[in-house]
Amino acid sequence: MKKLEDILEQIQPVSQQELQEGQLLCDRLAKPFGSLGQLESIYARLFAIFSKEINLSKKVVLVYVADNGVVEEGVSSNPQETTAQVALNMIEGKSGICVLSRFVGNAVKVIDIGCKKDLGDISTQKIRYGTGNIRREAAMTLGEAEAAVLVGFEAAREMIAEGFTVLGTGEMGIGNTTTSVALIAALLELDPQELTGYGAGLTDTMRSHKVQVIQDSLALHSKMRDPLEVASCLGGLDILGIAGTFLAAAYYRVPCVIDGVISIAGLLLASKLNTAVLDYAFASHCSKEPAFQVVANALGLSPVLDLEMRLGEGSGCPLAFQLMDTAVYTIEQMPTFEDCLLKSEDYIDIR
Repeated sequence: MKKLEDILEQIQPVSQQELQEGQLLCDRLAKPFGSLGQLESIYARLFAIFSKEINLSKKVVLVYVADNGVVEEGVSSNPQETTAQVALNMIEGKSGICVLSRFVGNAVKVIDIGCKKDLGDISTQKIRYGTGNIRREAAMTLGEAEAAVLVGFEAAREMIAEGFTVLGTGEMGIGNTTTSVALIAALLELDPQELTGYGAGLTDTMRSHKVQVIQDSLALHSKMRDPLEVASCLGGLDILGIAGTFLAAAYYRVPCVIDGVISIAGLLLASKLNTAVLDYAFASHCSKEPAFQVVANALGLSPVLDLEMRLGEGSGCPLAFQLMDTAVYTIEQMPTFEDCLLKSEDYIDIR
C-alpha cells in the first residue's frame, strides 16, 4: 500500500491549457456563448481531467460504513444499531442509493471501515469498531486516521483498476452529521451554531443539544492544528475514507462526485492535505444541511442541483452522473457555428 506522504506529493492540478481548450470547444457550438451554463463548465473540467479523451463508461459510488461514539451523547434520533442494519440493506440492494443507482446504471461498493458490527465479507478493511466519543476523548489515534485515509485510497484504486472511470462518495453512520460539523467547524474555524442542522430528524431541543455537544468537543480538542490530527480527534472513519477516495481520484486523474455534508467534509479534509484534489471534485446537489453550503462556498464549488435532498448514502451521485453524461453528449454532438452557417461574431459574449 502506498504511503500517504508519497500520495500527496504526486497529486497535480489539471492543465489550465486543457481546461481552456475544453471551454473553446463549447464556444464553437451554434449557441449564445455560455448559454449551456454548468453543462459547459462540467464538460471543460472533464476535458482537462481526462486530457481531452473523456471516458465516463463505468461509474461507482463508494459507500463507507462507520459508527460514531458521540451517539452516546444523544445527538441522533436513531439508535446506533441503525448503521449496521442500513448497511446490510445496502448490500442486499434495499436502499435509496441502490434504487437510484439501478436506474442510472452505476455500481455501488459498500465498505465497512468502522461499523460496530461485522458485516460479512466487506468487513476485512475495518479500522476499528466505531470511534471514541469525541465529547470525552479522541475519535481515534493519528495512526488509525491515516490508515482510514489509505483504506479509502485503496478502495478507490481497486475500482479504478477494475475499469471504473468516475467515482462517487457515500456513507452510512448514525451520528455522522455531528462529526462532520465538528470537523468542518475546526478546519474552517467557524461557530458550530451556524453549521448545525437537523440531521436525520431532530427537534429544536435536540438540535440545541447537538450544538452544545459539538462546542464541548471543539473545546476539548482545541489544541489540535494539523488537519489529519484534527480529524483523528473529531472526525468519523467514514469521513476519512471519503477523503482517501478524493485523493485517489486526483492521483489517478478521474472525476469524483460529492454527495452531502459528510461527503463534503471528507473533501474539505482532503483539500487541506493537497488543494489540487478540488480540480477533480464535482458537487452533485446542495444538501439541506447548512454546513454543506458553507464548505461549498469556501472551496469554490457550485452544486449542479438543488432538490432539497438530505438522504445521504451517496444519493446525489447518480444524479450528477447523469448530468455528466448529458454534458458530454450535448457538447460533442451539438453542431458548430460553421455547421449551421452562422457567424460567431454575431453573438455577444455576456458571461
